[in-house]
Amino acid sequence: MTPRPAKPRKPGQGNIRELPSGSIRWEVMIEGRRFSGVTKTRKEAQNAVTLKMADALRGGVVDPSAETLGEYLSRWLTSRASTRAVRTTAIQRGHLKRYISPQLGTKRLQKLTPSDLRRLFDHLNEEGLGASSQRQVHQFLVSALGDAHRLELVTRNVAQLVRPTPARGREARELPAFTAEEAAKFVEVARHDPAGRWFIFALSTGMRRGEVCGLRWADVSLTDATAQVTEVIAQSEGETYVTTPKTQGSRRTVHLSPSAVQLLREQRAYQELCRDALSGPVRGHKTGYVRQRPWQDSGRVFTNTFGATVDPHNLRRTMQRLCAQAGVRYVSIHGLRHTYASLSLMRGVPVEVVSKQLGHASVGFTMNQYRSVYKSERTAWALGIDELTRVG
Repeated sequence: MTPRPAKPRKPGQGNIRELPSGSIRWEVMIEGRRFSGVTKTRKEAQNAVTLKMADALRGGVVDPSAETLGEYLSRWLTSRASTRAVRTTAIQRGHLKRYISPQLGTKRLQKLTPSDLRRLFDHLNEEGLGASSQRQVHQFLVSALGDAHRLELVTRNVAQLVRPTPARGREARELPAFTAEEAAKFVEVARHDPAGRWFIFALSTGMRRGEVCGLRWADVSLTDATAQVTEVIAQSEGETYVTTPKTQGSRRTVHLSPSAVQLLREQRAYQELCRDALSGPVRGHKTGYVRQRPWQDSGRVFTNTFGATVDPHNLRRTMQRLCAQAGVRYVSIHGLRHTYASLSLMRGVPVEVVSKQLGHASVGFTMNQYRSVYKSERTAWALGIDELTRVG
């Protein structure tokens, strides 16, 4: 059978012709670029040409840019920096530099495939990267490539098709939170340490490290027993910043327990004592002596000895020291937030209340990421067969 010759078509309308196999091939030139394909019928070929031309009219034809994945992600981070938490941007820049760029940085953005990401996560497993960090890398790619898809720089978000599969046993084997017994020992030691009130307050409220460091007396009402989260102390690349909470949910009112209110009263009295000691003349020095480090009225609830804002990085050493003195295992400072959530939920506080206190966007995130199930709970609820099958 002789293939049917292509019908003459006007410029810009494309070309449709029958192949020796009987299939129909279509071609169309758009802004100097040739697009083509093969269909079963002429009607399908005509529809393909029409759709491609419609895409061109609305700007939907993806430009074959030579931009690489590394270049795009770097540009995306810069464009989003002003609308996101400083620490979030810093963490993702680190992920780009350490994990993504060495493997896929030179890959053309539009040529990125699911198999490329599968190889990336397999490599991260080989390097021993933990499950939490792999999830952060994945979420970074999902967000950035999602924007690229919406802007029609790519035809699909391949990060939605591939998920990290951390090696078995890579998850943390110890609880990220104190047990009730460990927390009690930790608090008892912290009560007798000048720096301990910071940690007790963080444990009592579940507030983030940067939120506690950024808390101002102007945002606290001891009468109403509330604290407004309005400023956060963040760090990036060795620099300390004062910024705003990272999400709308983080800009919240934290309700304080009576013991937390009493702790703040003690903290205010301690600050006044430090202020008086660092103000006025110095005993034993001649008149006119200028103090080398006078009191700095930062307005913060928790400060260093001289009234300045606490450096968040310095807290880790104090946390290690307090854990050692209490004879309990070390958990990260963020683990105090996990401890607040887990112990509150274990005591029966509604998860909706805990989620609001923590500033989470959803109850599901609180349960999935912050709820540690303690051994004592599992033991208490190990029901016998009679209890399981009891009727009524």
